[in-house]
Amino acid sequence: MDKHMIFLVDDAATNLTIGKEALKSKYTVATISSGEGLLNMLNKIIPSLILLDVDMPGLSGFETINLVKDNPETADIPVIFLTGKVDPENELLGLSLGAVDYIAKPFSPPLLLKRIELHLLLESQRKELISFNHNLEIMVEKRTAELSQLRTAIMQWAGELVEFRDDTTGKHIEHVHEYMSILLKGALKKGPYISEISAWDINAVLLSSTLHDVGKIKIPDSILLKKGRLTPAEFDEMKNHCYYGMQLLENLQDRCSAQRFLEHARVMAYSHHEKWNGTGYPDGTVALEIPLEARVMAIVDVYDALVSERPYKPAYPHDQAMETIFEGRGTHFDPDLVDIFMSLSNEIKKVDLG
Repeated sequence: MDKHMIFLVDDAATNLTIGKEALKSKYTVATISSGEGLLNMLNKIIPSLILLDVDMPGLSGFETINLVKDNPETADIPVIFLTGKVDPENELLGLSLGAVDYIAKPFSPPLLLKRIELHLLLESQRKELISFNHNLEIMVEKRTAELSQLRTAIMQWAGELVEFRDDTTGKHIEHVHEYMSILLKGALKKGPYISEISAWDINAVLLSSTLHDVGKIKIPDSILLKKGRLTPAEFDEMKNHCYYGMQLLENLQDRCSAQRFLEHARVMAYSHHEKWNGTGYPDGTVALEIPLEARVMAIVDVYDALVSERPYKPAYPHDQAMETIFEGRGTHFDPDLVDIFMSLSNEIKKVDLG
């Protein structure tokens, strides 16, 4: 095992000789006769510890330690002051400048060895603690990333369960996610909702959007998979998917602590079929009383239904779908959000529907 390197700095040759003789059996010792010499040596070698005389011609020990501690490359090296003066005021000054200890000269070799051993041990433990904390931070970051990926995967999987049952939706969830991302980013730049949306975790809202139709899991196959238009009674049951979705997500909220994240999902699942003029369902909520997330979802949900092929209708061209959205401005949809959506027409048109 390599010996620790100790720098012994003193302007008296006798002290350098005595110090080196006392330490050489346990440490590699470099003797230096001035503060200036120490600084030059530190440009070449970083020692484990510095023994530094206080009273020296040229740079004093106090001036030297200031320069050592000001350099990020050398700031963490333990410095022990050696002094022939027992002066509490100077000792306090030296410790405040960053020294770890004071040893009076003439020093006792056994005491000097013990002091050095103690401070090297403390420095070793300090480095181990830093390394441990660093590794712990990496572990926490990795675990957090894994949990985030797991959360994302589970939410996407839950949304895909609906798509597997409802084979008319195609890639509806994926498309809605893309359209909502475009609309939310646009609403962060202009319009009356900048402040409210800025307070959201946008990624959480977008992830929550995958669950807006999760309540369809409880809709009977005879209705969910029916080819063609639903009867009034069947449509009434289909409308219950909003309530079922809210129920499922409230049950999930009771089982975990991600309350705000799931609140976005619950709000969108329950209210995305509400209409601005109060003719929507399940509650007939009006205008700004409809949660903002649901008003955003209402636009992108309908837009994707329009541009997607269904058994009862062909896919609309983009321009026709945008015209239909605009026609719903102030009746079906929030007029301010429609204006933003219309301004983003080119970006929306570029979304891959494959």
